[in-house]
Amino acid sequence: MTRKIFTNTRERWRQQNVNSAFAKLRKLIPTHPPDKKLSKNETLRLAMRYINFLVKVLGEQGLQQTAVTARGSLLGLFQQAPHLQGMEELTLIEDCGVPSPSTSSNIPECWSETSSP
Repeated sequence: MTRKIFTNTRERWRQQNVNSAFAKLRKLIPTHPPDKKLSKNETLRLAMRYINFLVKVLGEQGLQQTAVTARGSLLGLFQQAPHLQGMEELTLIEDCGVPSPSTSSNIPECWSETSSP
């Protein structure tokens, strides 16, 4: 019985941490309307697309130049971090030309290069 109580408490604590992390992530993702509460699935999908969009913006500004990795690689952003040297396989989500990052009711497939956050 004590073990079950401990397991339930641990699971409740874990779920609270997950929910807290999602709440923090939701605050960072631009949505329209700004107070729209995204589901966990929507939050993760929009976060991936927003990160992809920001990496493209940085790449266009010339901050992502490196001779070791391809232009679309995330590793170029973290050159000074030696623990990330095995991440050469991580690349951007393919661009599909969705016009705006602001919509959240129909989750866009990815951010458009012409959009701004």
